Amino acid sequence: MVETFVLEARGLEVAFGGVPILKGVDLGVEPGDLYGLLGRNGAGKTTTLRCLLGLLPGARGKLRVLGTPAKSIHEVPHGLGVALDPPGMDDSLTVRQNLELARIRGGISGGRGVDEVLDLVGLTHRAGNRGDRLSHGQSRRAAVARALLGSPKLLVMDEPLSGLDPEGVETLLDLFRQLSRDEGVTVVVSSHHLREVEEVCTRVGLVDAGRTLLEGSVRELLEEAGDGLRVQCHKDEAAAALLAQARGVRKVDNLGEGLIRAKLDADADLEGILANLVGQDCGVSSFTPERASLVDVFHNAVRKADREAQE
Repeated sequence: MVETFVLEARGLEVAFGGVPILKGVDLGVEPGDLYGLLGRNGAGKTTTLRCLLGLLPGARGKLRVLGTPAKSIHEVPHGLGVALDPPGMDDSLTVRQNLELARIRGGISGGRGVDEVLDLVGLTHRAGNRGDRLSHGQSRRAAVARALLGSPKLLVMDEPLSGLDPEGVETLLDLFRQLSRDEGVTVVVSSHHLREVEEVCTRVGLVDAGRTLLEGSVRELLEEAGDGLRVQCHKDEAAAALLAQARGVRKVDNLGEGLIRAKLDADADLEGILANLVGQDCGVSSFTPERASLVDVFHNAVRKADREAQE
């Protein structure tokens, strides 16, 4: 159990106009995490981050940033970099002027300067462009650059990948990985791009409909979900029975019309399973292993929550 979280929410609730928006968000970001706050659009990710940053004073629950209550975030003792959605760039100023202004207003004198952060996010060639001349994705990059000024120990970024092309997504994900792995910066990224962030996040919290569905390390969540197997064959009932008896097969679903899907443990012997199906003349036409993903983890958590709500 971590005694001191870098970013923490317990029992977070908030309502707008009497309508509940967040109904029980719990998350704990550990020092050095590359933490993904994940969920569909409208799940409550942005509202959660704004509450944690002290921007929604009506929030209820325990909210702390770097050991400081969110309502007193101006007293945070260490560097904090924030990139919100929307990016909040001044359209009348150039990108460079926006960053220089942020540096002055924030009293930032050391650490990374404007040129360095522009290079890190791949926007050096747009430094002279006004804010209203940037694409949506470029504005996101500029907001991340602004958050990197100085020497922040904690970066909180809301949907930084939105509107980016594949190259831009890869640039930022590589940057987040470098900051976390090589410099020990704690990075928090909210996103609905589950597949993109899966390879870089160390821990995630999955939210839906204003609630935390689950939280944990990516590795452990994927192991728990289990890899899958998709089998197309002519004798599905016989094949399903054989699969159910095979070592390392956790669950078997006969979907009909010759299609079977199974969940596997890490020690499943795929070669042996295939040899057995072929040897028993099940008429296998395709045998496709499927790697577990955060998309699977999320969908399983949503289905479980829906079942529990109906009981």
